[in-house]
Amino acid sequence: MILSKITQALDAKVSGSVEIEITAVSCDSRNIELDPRPFTGSLFVAIPGEHVDGHSFVPRAVSAGAIAVLAEKETPAIEATQVIVPDVREAISKASDIFYGQPSKSLVTIGVTGTNGKTTTTYILESILRKAGHNPGVIGTVNYRYNGKTLPAPHTTPQAPELHKILREMKDAGVTHCVMEVSSHALEQKRAADCRFRAGVFTNLTHDHLDYHKTMDEYFRCKSILFEMLSSSCGASVINIDDSWGRKLAERSNNAITFSLKEGASVFPKKASMLEGRTEAVISTLGGDMAISTHLVGEYNLQNILGAIGVALSLGIGIEAIIKGIASLERVPGRLEKIESVGIDVFRAYVDYAHTGDALERALMALKPVTSGKLITVFGCGGNRDRGKRPRMGEIAARLSDLTIVTSDNPRDEDPIEIIKEIEAGIKGVKKFTPDERPSEKGYMVVPDRGEAISRAVSLAAKGDTLLVAGKGHEDYQIIKGVKRHFDDFEVLSGLMHGNSAKIAAELG
Repeated sequence: MILSKITQALDAKVSGSVEIEITAVSCDSRNIELDPRPFTGSLFVAIPGEHVDGHSFVPRAVSAGAIAVLAEKETPAIEATQVIVPDVREAISKASDIFYGQPSKSLVTIGVTGTNGKTTTTYILESILRKAGHNPGVIGTVNYRYNGKTLPAPHTTPQAPELHKILREMKDAGVTHCVMEVSSHALEQKRAADCRFRAGVFTNLTHDHLDYHKTMDEYFRCKSILFEMLSSSCGASVINIDDSWGRKLAERSNNAITFSLKEGASVFPKKASMLEGRTEAVISTLGGDMAISTHLVGEYNLQNILGAIGVALSLGIGIEAIIKGIASLERVPGRLEKIESVGIDVFRAYVDYAHTGDALERALMALKPVTSGKLITVFGCGGNRDRGKRPRMGEIAARLSDLTIVTSDNPRDEDPIEIIKEIEAGIKGVKKFTPDERPSEKGYMVVPDRGEAISRAVSLAAKGDTLLVAGKGHEDYQIIKGVKRHFDDFEVLSGLMHGNSAKIAAELG
């Protein structure tokens, strides 16, 4: 593409020729030395980051082959066209959209945002869209996928160049609808600013990411950006009004489709039954009632279903396809994913991504009614992330579980023991046991090694018990002191429960 097609859409000061052919738009300089080919003929975008300023990489990008630079300030003594703009994040979004041919114009794009429930809602919508005869693609936390193709997901919402590239690939592959998890980081950083959303879902807002956003008000402001975009484009806003932030958002949104577990919303359950391994409900909607049956359990998953129903109805999808889509979704990776033990002393175990206080509380509240024995929880908190949620998660786990085993999650650059101490600060009124003890009453223990913690939990579980391993869900790695190693909760837990304990122990070292 000729650079002038991009610069004419920007508020830019240009030095150098714009009548040059660019072959890519890139903002990632990390792999220049390893593979400079992606930069040959590219427009390199210098983004000021939290820790590193992309402007410092401009000379390296140009030496690797970039022929133009998009930035907020000029770099002296480089042989490349320089396009200087007041807001480079806004500019890279526009540039990426134009370079890839404005693909979101050709797709029905649905945004899903909120602290918890985004991934499950995208899976439900994907299943409904398939049953309605459409060809959906998904961009989210677990992966990016379409037409049987699966790509790894380094970010929940990719940077603008990668995002529009994927949207273009989806369009060219015949995808009709894209369901996208839109994170607060992505909204604040304008990664999706030039996507044309036809509908958006607000799931909830709870304590998370305050290491980045600093306050809940700022966190909410960033989430609200999606609905401001929808309002300006006459898209459908589907909002959970059981959440206090959702009620505030609904008051600001024109003609919002609301959902709630209680009467008074556009979509709500007239009646619901939470069964072992299933949820059945009769849902009231503005288009009529529908009886649903789903493999997903818990009130919070019912909320996710209600949000998906609201979106589907806003897109004109029929009730029959919605019912079939909900019924056919058997699992969501790492979201209350069930494993059942074999043998005489049968107990159930679940792996869940719950990494916030609210998500952990919801998961435990979903499991308590179907647990006849003890409820055992294994969890930790990630390092280099919001520290404020650690004691709250400790309090919730200890209050709702019969036994809590506090362990490591992804400690990253932090000392795992210090993270555990911050979790323990929230645990009150229950006894602390050593890892060698067999607890005789409600309490908790600390087992820093995650593999050992899961193994200990399995050894303590008995008939009728339920074991929840929370925090990592679908993730298949653990990051300790900057080293990323393979670790999959579901794989470890399943192996221990199904007689592969020797193999698992060997793999864990």
